[in-house]
Amino acid sequence: MKKTLLLTLALGFAGVSPRLAATTVDVYITGSTAFRANVYNASTKLFASSPTIYYADGNHGGSTLSSPPSASSAPKISSWVMTGSPISTLTNLQGDTLNIHGFFTGSVQGIQTTENEVPLTFAAPTGTPNQNCSAYVSNAPTIGFSDASGVATPYPASGNYEEEQVCVQPFVICKSTASVGAVTNITNVTWEQLEYGVEAGRIPLSAWTGHITDTNTFVYLMQRTKDSGTRRTETQGEYYQFNDPVGIYIYDYTNNFFYTPSVLANTGYGFSPNGVIGTEGPGLGNANLNWGYGYIGGGDIANSLNNGNAANQAIAYLSVGDSKGVGTANWANVISYNGIWPTAAGAGIHGNSGTNDYSPITSGYYPLWGFEVLVHPAVPDPLAQNISQFELGDEYTPGSFMGVFNAQSFNNGGVLTTGSIENEIILSQPSGATGIPLAAMSNTRPSVGGTIFPPFQ
Repeated sequence: MKKTLLLTLALGFAGVSPRLAATTVDVYITGSTAFRANVYNASTKLFASSPTIYYADGNHGGSTLSSPPSASSAPKISSWVMTGSPISTLTNLQGDTLNIHGFFTGSVQGIQTTENEVPLTFAAPTGTPNQNCSAYVSNAPTIGFSDASGVATPYPASGNYEEEQVCVQPFVICKSTASVGAVTNITNVTWEQLEYGVEAGRIPLSAWTGHITDTNTFVYLMQRTKDSGTRRTETQGEYYQFNDPVGIYIYDYTNNFFYTPSVLANTGYGFSPNGVIGTEGPGLGNANLNWGYGYIGGGDIANSLNNGNAANQAIAYLSVGDSKGVGTANWANVISYNGIWPTAAGAGIHGNSGTNDYSPITSGYYPLWGFEVLVHPAVPDPLAQNISQFELGDEYTPGSFMGVFNAQSFNNGGVLTTGSIENEIILSQPSGATGIPLAAMSNTRPSVGGTIFPPFQ
């Protein structure tokens, strides 16, 4: 496949330019919407000085901007490109111009499009810096992030593709902001309640109260589309397989009721009868419609949970990052799971603006977590990528893109690597890191879900 530049012209049509020069290296990143902020923040550190950044508009999976995004909102935008000179530790890329393109469509879709070299439409580094770009490039992803290992999906890494663990992604149960109704009295969800709710799509209030009169009053479980790694981590933890049925109810954000979708169409917020809800698309051919009904991104569920109408009686399985913005303060609407909280603060996570102590996870007590992984080619296809094997490398190749981007301190004598995701997580700890370094874990588990056990010594 060829790399084409799609120029958005004033008259509304797209032009095409030749392949980029050999002195320009492009890395195309896709996948997990839950992990997009960590990727964005780490990517900014891969440049010798602050990179020039452009953002895709709302028609290309980003956000239509009237002014530059804030420092807090920029990492949440789902499509962008950064350009500049590589940091000095990227020794294999010195002398190059480095372009890092991000377009986050969903975890399973991310590994599928990476391994199958499916072209996606990424932002290109043209236009007004810190605002919407004026061009787009069609290219196969170089790296696909996922909240769930490919072995739990139809797309395990094999042949020329490698899967690397990145960190631990914590998840929580979060409830809606309705100020009346069932959710105001719900402070905990059990494994059994969630196991029932995954297939049914909703849980009777009687599961909490024990009152037969509450049998027909429901708390809805907002669910992601099938390509979500968050959903796959959730369902695997409840012993469901990838293709097992999942109940889908969507909240009509305007008319305030839950409905079972019947039209495979995309909309920014729930609106009956449309069934694919989110802003992380449409991508090439609106690929998000290929994964069934549900919310595309965790941010889309967070938006719906923040609708405080009394009809919005809902809970959801969300990443720590996406749940942070639900409610009036940081993690205000997170509830415990099986009586255990994700941080040592317990209910004190509500409103926390400092460091999160994830010892319930790192010590093996709180089970809602998974390994964040990425996949990439061992040897990039020169017809599909503008980066060589020498430049891309892997996590064990010092000086390569992957050797810095996914460097792990336990492979480097305990030393953190500037520009690595691990380092970015450490830097973000004072404001409540949304990931956990692999080096911090004193336990492990199978690649997705399953029994937690001490690591082999």
